[in-house]
Amino acid sequence: MSKPPRRTLSGEGIFGKPRDHIATQSPDSAAVQLRDDEIPGGKGQGRAARGTREGDAHRSLYAKPETFDLIRRIAFETNTTAQALYREGLLLMLQHRGHAAGKDADDI
Repeated sequence: MSKPPRRTLSGEGIFGKPRDHIATQSPDSAAVQLRDDEIPGGKGQGRAARGTREGDAHRSLYAKPETFDLIRRIAFETNTTAQALYREGLLLMLQHRGHAAGKDADDI
């Protein structure tokens, strides 16, 4: 004896697409796709403003969990972000080695 068919939300008409869903939207009502240079802050407009990640490289940092906990606590106590503290540390390291003349933490 086989099991009865299982009920699904799409089978009940909930969250389902109409059978003719491709033909339901006319080309005239479709939104126009914008180019990157037409989007405010898009890729075609150079490096993003400070405080954003666009244009910046990402590298992972491995450290003890206690270190990350301490960094988060210091960030909270000084009303800043862990990211700002990481950049501050990178700036100090570069200054120590003579590679950050005239730069501040926002330039790193």
